[in-house]
Amino acid sequence: MSGPLKKQRAVFPVEEYVEEEEDMEQDEMIGQNINVDFEGFPASDSDFHGIKRLLQQSFRGLEVNFSGIADTIIGQNYVGSVIKQVGDDDEEEDEEDEDDNDQVFGVTTIINLTSRKDEECISGLRSALVEQCSKHASDSSSVLFRDILSNESKHVGLLISERLVNLPPQFALPVFDSLRKELAEAKKKDMPYEFAYLLMICKVYKLEKKKKKKNIETELWGNPEEEVFAEESLGTFEYNVKGEASMSGEWDEEDPQYTPFRRVIVLDASRWQEIMAKVKQAIYQ
Repeated sequence: MSGPLKKQRAVFPVEEYVEEEEDMEQDEMIGQNINVDFEGFPASDSDFHGIKRLLQQSFRGLEVNFSGIADTIIGQNYVGSVIKQVGDDDEEEDEEDEDDNDQVFGVTTIINLTSRKDEECISGLRSALVEQCSKHASDSSSVLFRDILSNESKHVGLLISERLVNLPPQFALPVFDSLRKELAEAKKKDMPYEFAYLLMICKVYKLEKKKKKKNIETELWGNPEEEVFAEESLGTFEYNVKGEASMSGEWDEEDPQYTPFRRVIVLDASRWQEIMAKVKQAIYQ
């Protein structure tokens, strides 16, 4: 699953987590156009730090064991993919360039929150989600969320689809197609990947402006395809993560400052193919 892709300036703020040399190098690339090819690979031990970093981005605002969840993803690498840049075999690369090509640009997988509920890292993730739900969900969404997590006869999958900023929604489609096929193969082997519900944690950015004495709210989606998912959700809640991350990037002083949120949505797993068809239509229309 590869194809040319131009990296362009983000249209929403970058969330910064750790001041590292790698982060500074990425900031310097903002505003530049580069042609790169990507390909999906099974997760391996060497991807641990890249996966963990993406989980910290996705699960911002939740007190969870990122290392344990990264290990879980690597341990079930027969479903899901990590996305890496594909190098040019005709060019000689030094050791530093090879390390850059090993960077994880995205991760997509599904974790069974029901069958793995007794594992420490998954138990902690479930508890963290329930805690945020209790604080921020409406009564109906709170009841739905608690019911689906407590019903062990209907398994709940956490759909993780995270990537570095600036990669467009087209980037996700072949990965989702691959995941669907891998899940089908796993179910043929009686592995626990038959889900009644899917949960997603989406990145949403909000900006409030006053217009004619009214507050007008604008939303931007970190992964634009997830806006379509949200339209099909059975229930949802969100929490503000502004205090959990700072904003960075080369922004003009007049650029609007968006507030980062995480929005948890619940999907009917039986409608997954139908929802994906709508996603593809929205992206390519």
